[in-house]
This record gives sequence, C-alpha cells and structure tokens, in this order.
Amino acid sequence: MYSALCFASSPKWLTDLEKAFPTVDYIRTVGEGNSDSSAKKAALSELSSYFNQTISSQTQALKSIERDHSVHIQKDDVRQNLITSTKSELFSVQYTNTVYEKNLEKFYVCAYLVRKDVWNVISQRTDVIMNNCKSLLKQINKETEILNQLIQFNRTEQLYSDFYSLYEMALAIYPHRCSEYTAFAEKIVSELSVLSSIRAQATIKVIVNGDKQNRIKGKICSLLSQNGITVAETNARYVLNADVIWNESQFNGIYSSIPQIQITVSNNNTELTFFAAKCERLSAYNQETIEQIAFANLEEQLEERFITECFR
Repeated sequence: MYSALCFASSPKWLTDLEKAFPTVDYIRTVGEGNSDSSAKKAALSELSSYFNQTISSQTQALKSIERDHSVHIQKDDVRQNLITSTKSELFSVQYTNTVYEKNLEKFYVCAYLVRKDVWNVISQRTDVIMNNCKSLLKQINKETEILNQLIQFNRTEQLYSDFYSLYEMALAIYPHRCSEYTAFAEKIVSELSVLSSIRAQATIKVIVNGDKQNRIKGKICSLLSQNGITVAETNARYVLNADVIWNESQFNGIYSSIPQIQITVSNNNTELTFFAAKCERLSAYNQETIEQIAFANLEEQLEERFITECFR
C-alpha cells in the first residue's frame, strides 16, 4: 500500500517492471539515487550483477570440459571485461527518463537491454571469430616451421578467449540458442589441448648485448616463460638476439638517456620475427637514478608489446 501511494503517478516500469519490460524480451533493472547520475550508476551496477550471476550459473559445464582437457587458457578478469562491455559497446544499454519522487526524495531510472538486439551483435561477432579460429587451425596443420605454428597457436588461443567472453554473454541472453557455440567451444578446447605441445618444442636461447646486470635478459626470459615458451641455454631450436642501446649523456649535471632495444628471433640465421622499441628522452640528476628510470621504461615497453608483436 505504501509503495502504491508513493508511486501512484509514476511510470509503469516503476510500479510493474515485468509488465513494462517483460523478461522474455528484456534484461532490465531499476536504480535509485540522490541524483540522476547516481540512479543511472545504480541501475547499471544492478545490470552488471545480473550478468555476473547468470554467467556464473550457466558456464559450469563448459569449465568442467576445459579442466578435463587440461588446456591452459588465461581468463583472468574475463568477467570484469564483460561487465565493462555491458556498460558500453556490446549491449548499448538504454535508459528510461529519470523520475524524481518528492515523497521519497529519490531519483529512479530503468536501465534495459533488448535481448534480440544484443543477440544479433553477439552472434555476428561470434561467427566471425569462429571462422577465424577454424582458418588458423588449418594453417597450423599445414605449417612446418614450429615458431610460425606457435604464433598461429597463440592467435587461436587469443581468439578463443574472445569467443569465450562472447559465449558467456550469449548464455545470459538466450541460453537455449547456444548449443552450436557450446559444441564449437568443446571442439576448440580439445584441439588446443593437442596442439599445446608446440610450446614445448619452440625452445629459445636468449642472448642480450648491452645489458646491465642481466636485467633486460631476465625480463625477456620471464615474459617468454609466462607465456608458455621454453627458454633453454643448450640445444635450443631458436636464438633470440637482443641489442640494448642506452644512448646516455651528461650535460651541466643533468644525466639523460634514450633507451632502445632491437630483438630478432632466428633459426639457422634465418630471421623469423622481429621487435623494436625506443623510449622517449629521460632525464635525472644522477647516474643511478637515470639507469633505474631507463630500466623501468624499457621493461614497460617489453611488457606491453614484446610478446604480442613477436609471438601473436
């Protein structure tokens, strides 16, 4: 009775959400706040919670399949990325007009998604990814160079990760339409599991010229190992040669450096992949500080770009 009195002149979605936005056609939530913007944020947060809970309950079967095949596919923060997507690009969240209830001194708004519109976007993107995955798997089977196989394997794995996040969204929209995607996911997980031995075969010896304290070599080896690539000192199939140039100078008590690095990965003197990075000019008042800043900047370039540009 209290609710009926408070919202007597309010829009239908505030008094009967199901009638205004039927569950079969919409995903919708109502948010309240002390301002228009806070009400929208609350509605969006509720919408995100819906996806998180729905996806968690829908994906347990597939996760069991992945564990059985023992495939290592990094999915950290997939759900966080998903929530970001629900807020903007993929779902194009829509809002009703905000309502201010004087009796409660609160703003109310409904955030909603049209299921069929979301499904159309997801299905189109998923179809493209599935076709690309199939094409890459064919290339892997035709390729004779292990490193090229590894690069294509990594691309396929990344595509599968993109597919999986879309698959999770699809499960939250129309779970009964996802049988094709589930079958594809099971097939790709199985094939990636078989092909994962490529990583063990692509052993790399790392040689770094111009390094200080072997810090850059340590960073490169760490990045390779983190991405499943075996680093070996002897009997390696490939050699990674890195040249570090610090470009250091000193003038009027100011030390400066423009660190840069060039990396090639080769097999029998045949260059197979290449990476280069150059930092902006750095300055400091003593040698030790400029070295630490130069190391940090070069390591940041390696962290952000090296694996992606060389092995993906």
